[in-house]
Amino acid sequence: MSTEQTGPGHVLSGRYRLTELIGAGGMGRVWRGEDGLLDRQVAIKELIISPQLPQQEIDVLRTRMLREARSAARLGHPSIITVFDVVESDDRPWIVMELVRGRSLGDIIKEDGALTPARAAKIGLQMATALSIAHDRGIVHRDIKPGNVLVGSGDRAVLTDFGIARLEGTSGLTSTGLLIGSPGYLAPEQAQGRPATPATDIWSLGVTLYQAVEGRMPFHREVPVATLTAIVTEEVPPPQSAGPLTGALQAMLTKDPEKRPSITEAHALLHAASVAAERNQARADRDAMRAARTTVAEPPPVADPSAAAASEGSADGAGEERPPYLPPGPGPAAPSGSGRAGRTALLIGAACLVLVLAVGLAFWLGREEGADPAETGPAAGREEAGEGSGDEEAAPEEDGAAEEEPEEEKEKEPEDPPTENYADDTGFSVDLPEGWEYDRREGTSVFFDLPGGGYLQIDQTDSPGDDAERDWRQQEGAISQNFSGYRRQHIKALEDPWTERYVSAADWEFTFDHRHAVNRAFHTEDKGYALFLVSPTDTWEENRALLDDVAASFEPAS
Repeated sequence: MSTEQTGPGHVLSGRYRLTELIGAGGMGRVWRGEDGLLDRQVAIKELIISPQLPQQEIDVLRTRMLREARSAARLGHPSIITVFDVVESDDRPWIVMELVRGRSLGDIIKEDGALTPARAAKIGLQMATALSIAHDRGIVHRDIKPGNVLVGSGDRAVLTDFGIARLEGTSGLTSTGLLIGSPGYLAPEQAQGRPATPATDIWSLGVTLYQAVEGRMPFHREVPVATLTAIVTEEVPPPQSAGPLTGALQAMLTKDPEKRPSITEAHALLHAASVAAERNQARADRDAMRAARTTVAEPPPVADPSAAAASEGSADGAGEERPPYLPPGPGPAAPSGSGRAGRTALLIGAACLVLVLAVGLAFWLGREEGADPAETGPAAGREEAGEGSGDEEAAPEEDGAAEEEPEEEKEKEPEDPPTENYADDTGFSVDLPEGWEYDRREGTSVFFDLPGGGYLQIDQTDSPGDDAERDWRQQEGAISQNFSGYRRQHIKALEDPWTERYVSAADWEFTFDHRHAVNRAFHTEDKGYALFLVSPTDTWEENRALLDDVAASFEPAS
């Protein structure tokens, strides 16, 4: 097991030449190398095994590492390091991987300082994607930390170091008591000697993102034993710079592994935080530009400073002073039973598409509490310029019209508005009422604005569950915490004609903060969809009726 001959120029299996040492850790070293057969640069990880271990344990650990490295090679995704080959040389396993040009997240934090919540959420979302795929294959990473996250061009985040990963359920300790993993990122149950599970990766992800926004680990001490003691016995210091990420961090850093969010739930929380953080960042950038323009071209002095402040406030919108985002709750409880691992098959997971609720909340709050003056200003300006002082004369005309209009006609139900077909690039199509305007696309979701406020969000997944109603009920406890004033109306399965067209379908209807919402999930054998309608209470009945027509017109991708 000697490593004396290892160095630049060393050739593995007659094909891979080591050229430069680019990293080292407790379990191995990483080399820049050349693939002589395909003429490309690669990264080559050399797994180091302590010579103090008995030969029997060395053989077991080497076999286990080789098996898990090969398992990681099957996890094909842009957010997971690509493993090209696994070879044995000098009685040691070596992993040949893609060479990512960039820095580790740990180096970025050390050299550049803490990240903004928006950037940290973006990176965290990619890490959650990687973990969802690994967990679905039964692989627990066991060493999530900033040093194992490479950040490349465009902030592409790549999770690395699957060489010490394990299949779920195996012990985190060797028989001699060797603790595997980095102490500061270990979950409380790992620090107590319990096996690693997907929940331990969720904790480590929380610690990693905590460090990203705070610039420090929550439980770092000078010696490992003190660090492990703090992890087990002390409360998590509240983050001070996490902004919209606060709720997600609190949930992931729940001491009890049974109460931590699943990877599906964590992904939903991170996505909601990412949307809110990006909107906050855009608002801050816009305010900075506005301030810069004001500095360059100062307005003439105003006699009454308070009048100037009032004028500026009316132009920018009163909502600017209100909190732009309501963070997710303190931590969703994972549903009981053994269904957690099964829900990690996809980021959204199951037919109910948890992401619809979480992203929809952030989207709604961002629009309600921090509306862009560029969107609201022109309409207000036209009203003032076009009607101006004529408001007092307009009122009697409205009263007169009301007297002449028969009461029966006022109460007469209006005809359904004309519709326009929307065909999505992903293959589905739907008829939308006139006035329901396309707004934007966010990930797998597409948003439409409703007249008078509210929106429709359509989301989809390629890995639906088999029972939409059951999925809604399982997710309610975690997701409902994101909605202030949440009150369930009902969760129920839909019957004919839905059972004729789809494998399963269900409605989840609820109210929150003077708003009404319904999320309709339905799926074919290989495609799941959700229509999430949010409406002000005063227009709910009208919009809810229109949703039935919209849903009936929906055509899934073929």
